[in-house]
Amino acid sequence: MTKSLLSEDILHVRGIDMIDGPNTPGQPRKTAFETNGLWAGVTTVTAKDTTSQWHHHADFDSVMYVLSGRIRVDWGEHGEKSFEMGPGDFGFYRKGVIHCAQLVGDSESCSFVVVRVGEGETVINTDGPGPNVTTH
Repeated sequence: MTKSLLSEDILHVRGIDMIDGPNTPGQPRKTAFETNGLWAGVTTVTAKDTTSQWHHHADFDSVMYVLSGRIRVDWGEHGEKSFEMGPGDFGFYRKGVIHCAQLVGDSESCSFVVVRVGEGETVINTDGPGPNVTTH
């Protein structure tokens, strides 16, 4: 659902009205709204036995807030950097940084709210980390 935020004084999007996608294998998303360089939605990491597909957010800076579950996020030129996030944690992802996520501990899923600011496609899936990878 694409709505112009400029035409609404207040925009209310119910959870059941969110639209599926854009998705990454192991990391489905639901879009609440996107317009004029702003995307907001919910992401759920389901990748337990392997990481989600590597991906980046092109020309969007992203802020996430973890609601439930725990994940490890891998990133870096060769995927050598990582950190863990859990409920109440915030993360900032600079545009174009390739990363992936995987559930850790006993979590069956990890859900978080994401707000992106930028232009173009919000999710680009890739074959791996680093500057010379194929994007889909």
